[in-house]
Amino acid sequence: MLSLKKAVKIYIRYMTEKDLPAVLLMTTEEGWISDLIEFQTFIEFNPFGCFVYVEAGKIVGSIMTFQHTQSAWIGNFIVSREYRGKGIGKKLLSRAIEYLDKKKKKQIYLNAAYEAKNLYKKFGFKEVIRVNRWQGKAVRFTNNMETLQEIIPDILGFVKLDTSLWKDERFCLISQRSSLCHSYSYSEPSGFLMYGNVGNIITIGPWELKGKDKSIAEKLFISALFKLNTKSKIFLDVPSINKKAERILAKYKFKIIRSSLFMCRGRLLKICFSEIFSFATMGSMG
Repeated sequence: MLSLKKAVKIYIRYMTEKDLPAVLLMTTEEGWISDLIEFQTFIEFNPFGCFVYVEAGKIVGSIMTFQHTQSAWIGNFIVSREYRGKGIGKKLLSRAIEYLDKKKKKQIYLNAAYEAKNLYKKFGFKEVIRVNRWQGKAVRFTNNMETLQEIIPDILGFVKLDTSLWKDERFCLISQRSSLCHSYSYSEPSGFLMYGNVGNIITIGPWELKGKDKSIAEKLFISALFKLNTKSKIFLDVPSINKKAERILAKYKFKIIRSSLFMCRGRLLKICFSEIFSFATMGSMG
């Protein structure tokens, strides 16, 4: 007698909060810096733009999108190691782009691992700049070190500065970061920096500055380092074109641990990378 195998159910569907532990497990196994709060933010702000790939009842891939006023980001795009090479990534990426195209987003951004860049190029993404991930620790300062005071977040001021650099209003992102992070600002602000916990590590971002006086950037940075535990690992993603940021980080013994590619689909805007000292998030929202 012939035995008939049951067909394995394979499909893409919207992501829900119940899926997040499985998605977090995949990203943790890959060594990514991410947490449940970040994933919940994606679903809260964009519930129909996050997708999972399901095979035989198991989540084996995911992709998330985050929208700004005219642009969007793709983040947390992952396929379980044992399921790679089966075209799952192409299907998830296609679904995310289709969704964002329907939303009429003029630019779609992402930070790509070098080994994945050819996949993105097939979907119309172009390389823009290298993004370096820096790692370091807080350092001990003397009590007479001149530092800035933590402030109540000036969300509208932060958004205004961020918009001038990114050429797009990113209110949802900045307000979300403000609710989770400590903030420092300098003059109106002409510069600001936020830092906060992601799991048991610290991330810095956004860290932005507009103006000729680049010494403000270092004041913002050391003000954060002064408050942090010297045993905590600190990470931030920095555009490679920002040489001032590189000099500051090297001065305080931070080191580059890996790099990625900032890529864009659509007409690239005149983003002021030299004044963006750290992206707001670890490659997921901008």
